[in-house]
Amino acid sequence: MTANPFAHATAWSLLETISARHGAREAIVFGDERLSFTDLRDRARAFAGGLETLGLGRGDALAIWLPNRPLWFVAQYAAASLGLVVVALNPRYRAHELTYILGQSNAAALLLTDRLGPVDYFDTLEQVLPDLADAVPGELGSPRFPKLRHVIVDAPDVYPGCHRADDLLSDVTGAARAVGADDVFTILYTSGTTSFPKGAIITHANCVPHGWNVGETLRLTAADRVLHALPAAGTWGGVNIPLTTWSHGACLVLMDVFDPLRALQLIERERCTVLNAVDSMLIPLLDHPDLGRRDLSSLRTGGVAAVGGGRHGLLEDVLARLVPLAFHPYGMTEVNAMALLHSLDESAAERLVPGVWPAPGLQARVADPETGAPSGVEIEGELQFRGPLVTGGYYEKPEETKAAFTADGWFKSGDLGVQDAAGRVIFRGRLTETLRISHHMVAPGEIEAFLLAHAGVAQAFVVGIPDPKTNEAPVAYVIRKPGAALTEDELRAWCHGKIASFKIPRAVRFVADVPRTPSAHGDKVQRAKLREQALKEFGR
Repeated sequence: MTANPFAHATAWSLLETISARHGAREAIVFGDERLSFTDLRDRARAFAGGLETLGLGRGDALAIWLPNRPLWFVAQYAAASLGLVVVALNPRYRAHELTYILGQSNAAALLLTDRLGPVDYFDTLEQVLPDLADAVPGELGSPRFPKLRHVIVDAPDVYPGCHRADDLLSDVTGAARAVGADDVFTILYTSGTTSFPKGAIITHANCVPHGWNVGETLRLTAADRVLHALPAAGTWGGVNIPLTTWSHGACLVLMDVFDPLRALQLIERERCTVLNAVDSMLIPLLDHPDLGRRDLSSLRTGGVAAVGGGRHGLLEDVLARLVPLAFHPYGMTEVNAMALLHSLDESAAERLVPGVWPAPGLQARVADPETGAPSGVEIEGELQFRGPLVTGGYYEKPEETKAAFTADGWFKSGDLGVQDAAGRVIFRGRLTETLRISHHMVAPGEIEAFLLAHAGVAQAFVVGIPDPKTNEAPVAYVIRKPGAALTEDELRAWCHGKIASFKIPRAVRFVADVPRTPSAHGDKVQRAKLREQALKEFGR
């Protein structure tokens, strides 16, 4: 294997290296805007100069609350050159999340847009910073946020109390600081479906070498073009995909809002070769009437996953009709996106197994969640990770950091997994969602995948309720396909003889939808709320 040229690099030094090597090549395409690597580097340098004029320096936190657009990455790499820490904010955050994260991260500056389509960011910001309009730009003094001094707006209009982002693209370029690979690059907040989110501290060493390694797995070259619609606020969309792409001199084709027709048009027009996507993107693409009318033959590979429920045969359909060498990776905020991945030489069936090979720089094991002892082959347990890809901990949360690691340094993912005889590490689901039925550990996804095979089921979600005889029993919340007249008795009868009796849902409820929460990779099902609902409906 070729030695990693970015083994000790920072995000900024990677960009400088690539711009020197591929300066004229396109780095970003966004609508009619086309930035070469030279353009991206120079614009980041200029924005760094503007940040310096505001008095921002090494160790200060810059919160970015933008949709995918060139300025997101210009600001991110400007910050990297100065040793600022980027705090990535999901564009779908509302006042509750924004208030908590701006305060907990000790953000010194906030970069946002004014609106995206019908969404007015200032409607939310006014709830968080009601005195902003009366403040002098750069002199914000909110008691809630003692470190926050600057609000920067990516808009042509002037907003009271705010700086214009364009005004920070100064003629004075920022002087790159002596930033090292072990310095913090970004803080990424977990989705927080059950509690306030925690900010995982990600250094350059945690993610930059990994970006190049993933690019090697995807067999990227400077000729590749990556359609990119996953939000930049997440580990996949904001860290891994740009690093993977740019470390190989390839181009990002950005979408600020995912639209299936627009995506198909961009794939055809830009001859995109790589697509990384989740089910909320894949289903509309596959179902769009233009799918068969567009030339999508350039698409080759990418990571695909179902995080919102998916549907029966979804990923098989993706391989057959959209991305022939796609695979199902595993990742999480604390250990990087694409932490477990595949070889493109594997068969289609093998590439759809979630996991499976640890990326370079990462050790993976399956351990008994109660004793911590390594599990045997085919014995389910907790997925645990160790190595330079793993976060060092959560920002200003020492107790949570301590609880996340074993005494010998393994990060406890909270996910259920198994290692097979071939050594593959396979993701099965969230450990906290795993059902304990008698002496069996049953991943809800196993039952859900079976229910999805029924012709009348669009989505299925399984949770456990207490049972005096078996400890827990499964119940299912099912979304029917349009026009399906499926009943509970029919679905349960269909299960008999096809799956183990203890896996057959004790009860079925048909619903229009289930509780969900926005995340960087699509809406996640709030299974804790769903279980609370089940406890009320089916009794304790």
